[in-house]
Amino acid sequence: MTDDIKSSLGPLHIPVLLIAFRRHDTTLRVIEALREAGVTRIYFACDGGRDEAEWAKVNKVRSLVDQFDWPCQLQTRFNDENKGCRVNPSESIYWFFEHEEEGIILEDDILPDISFFYFCQELLEKYRHDNRIWSINGSNLMSSCETENKDSYYFSSHGYGNYWGWATWRRSWEKFDLDIEQWPRLRDSGLLDSYFLSSDEARHAKRWFEISWIGFDGWDYQFDFAKILYSARNIIPTATLTSNMGFGDDSTHTMNVNAVQNQSDLYQAEFPLIHPKFILEDNRRELEYFRRYLKPSLFQRFKNRIKAILPENIEKAVTPILSSIQRKLGL
Repeated sequence: MTDDIKSSLGPLHIPVLLIAFRRHDTTLRVIEALREAGVTRIYFACDGGRDEAEWAKVNKVRSLVDQFDWPCQLQTRFNDENKGCRVNPSESIYWFFEHEEEGIILEDDILPDISFFYFCQELLEKYRHDNRIWSINGSNLMSSCETENKDSYYFSSHGYGNYWGWATWRRSWEKFDLDIEQWPRLRDSGLLDSYFLSSDEARHAKRWFEISWIGFDGWDYQFDFAKILYSARNIIPTATLTSNMGFGDDSTHTMNVNAVQNQSDLYQAEFPLIHPKFILEDNRRELEYFRRYLKPSLFQRFKNRIKAILPENIEKAVTPILSSIQRKLGL
């Protein structure tokens, strides 16, 4: 099917940023997907290690530059120190958009279907000058959600933090603020009260924006915050075109292999794409997505309540125990 796509749609010209760290095997699989797709402009960023053992893994990942053995332009950005999940991805994306107006961003544990590249390439061009569109996502955990709509994608304003293979424009990233300095003002203004679709969503989003403002080791909720500030929407494919291979103990944020978000399904986009007639969100689908994948489970709410009432020193001791129970129960 890859050859059919290439022959019908022609060569790819879209640039790709690959952000890696210490996972050699998954990074290699992503590079193999880039080779198969025939990506010709690649930016390869890799964070530094925190200790000698981690540096050994990082250097093994960096040695994968030898795998870019097809005709392509390769630029690298290798950190001399560890900058973490908050700073390194955001700095790498800034670096990418210093050179490019638009492009695809992949992390070392995100496996794309070949059609994902063509999907992004077409939509980056179609919505290039439409400020209502914020990004193009590859992941759709709602692929199994039945709908009579035959469109190839839909629009979303209310998904949070799920940038598992995505594309955007410099115009969107320029509005990004890692420190979300406007959060306290917006939080206290009351302007967000009418934005959320439910009280549960409001609590969830506000909690993560607060954590991100304080200094949570991540960047994606900040990107969603900017999306809200500018009344923009993400594009979501009808069926998922990327798969997150990163669930497990070696992960920073997706350690629970039993999490409902851990899905290995991978689909192929069908061309020609069927474009929606209206740039509007389906709030019923948005609410169902929140209910399935974002609303904290009963155990998680219990865990949060317990942590909130404990003294800090006891809370730090109890948290790993509660997290271990949660992972074993798949909650």
